[in-house]
Amino acid sequence: MERHQARVLPVLGIFSLMALAACGTSTSSGGGGTNSSSGPLDNCVGQVTVASDLPTSGGDAAIGGGTEKGVKLAVDQANAAKLLGGCTINYIAKDDSSVAKGKHDPQQGAQNVTALVANQAVVGIVGPFNSSVAVAELPITNKAGVVQISPSNTDPGLTIAGSDPDIDTASLKPTGKTTYFRVISNDVVQAEVMAEVAAKELNLKKVYDIDDQETYGKDLSNYFDKDFAKLGGTVVKRVSLPGDTKDFRPQITEAQGLGADSVFFGGVASNGSGIIKKQMADAGFNAQFLSGDGTVDPQFFIDAGAQGDGAQASSAPDTTKLSSAQQFVTQYKQRYGQDVVAYSTYGYDCMNILLQAIHDVLVGNGGKIPADPTTFRTKVIAKVQGIDYKGTIGETKFDANGDTLNHDFSVYKATGGKWVARETISPTAS
Repeated sequence: MERHQARVLPVLGIFSLMALAACGTSTSSGGGGTNSSSGPLDNCVGQVTVASDLPTSGGDAAIGGGTEKGVKLAVDQANAAKLLGGCTINYIAKDDSSVAKGKHDPQQGAQNVTALVANQAVVGIVGPFNSSVAVAELPITNKAGVVQISPSNTDPGLTIAGSDPDIDTASLKPTGKTTYFRVISNDVVQAEVMAEVAAKELNLKKVYDIDDQETYGKDLSNYFDKDFAKLGGTVVKRVSLPGDTKDFRPQITEAQGLGADSVFFGGVASNGSGIIKKQMADAGFNAQFLSGDGTVDPQFFIDAGAQGDGAQASSAPDTTKLSSAQQFVTQYKQRYGQDVVAYSTYGYDCMNILLQAIHDVLVGNGGKIPADPTTFRTKVIAKVQGIDYKGTIGETKFDANGDTLNHDFSVYKATGGKWVARETISPTAS
């Protein structure tokens, strides 16, 4: 995988948590999409159904919708290329945002995947986007034996027991079998990256930490606080606020009084990261604003406006600079008339990995759709587990827990109303 201004960061102890194990390989594919149909599938008859569950409305519309657009483009290209030969791909897109919350909603996500797994035609799902939604969904899809591949979940507790005190990892896998995979690394890595940036690059000494009380935000803040302290920094206070908070001025005033030179937000843009940055500027508090991938979202600038500039946050590696992603980036803009968001390429690769696995199952079954839906689903999971996929984000393989073997994160700076990647950090075991 090519690197954009890449550097190596020794990440303290993360690989003892991850217990990485390389998987075997199966059919791989080029960065422009999945492999086109071969002879064995020319006589394939019928329809194969795949789905996505992502937040495509409300406060997550920009980031979730931009990710779903990448997913849909993968399906459309596969159908056009006749990836499954004579069989067509039917795509169902679910929105896990609810009107009640105005953003991602675990309850809505659970309802979505319950309906999807009940549809025996569905053999795989891309999503969810948010880790809190994943906690609600994973036991359902695991029990049903339906594969899920997430472009963006980063909470380590989804796959690594004991890594998040708020998640009972075993309960997410009631069958004991791995059915959930993700193409992005986790918050053990991400927090270390941001702590390193804060302490060593920006020379920050005192951070005031706010989390949004959600699965992802709380654990990211937990790890950041520990890592920042290891590097000599001080967390002057940790505050946990509901995701619907709109007024952060009391916390900003307190941070000023405690002499904080930075504010870290563990949470997503739809839960207020842009609001915090704007209210900091309004108060004349010129401390550095820091966050994780949940903030690298166009929604941040909708809330912060020009006052969002200067913020820094980690997120998925910037694939727009990779040669493997150039064709997709161009096609995406031509198709939708807008630039990719941070996870568009990741959604695209998730669906292409799923479709490649389905393709390989059909080839192994003599070009026919397996008659038994359970058998079909089980075989697709096995193909995903063993895949070696070369796509827009580089090479993807999964360990036994379903985690990607890629552990890079990019650090982005808010500049001129956009998130601009300034470096990609490659963690290594120390």
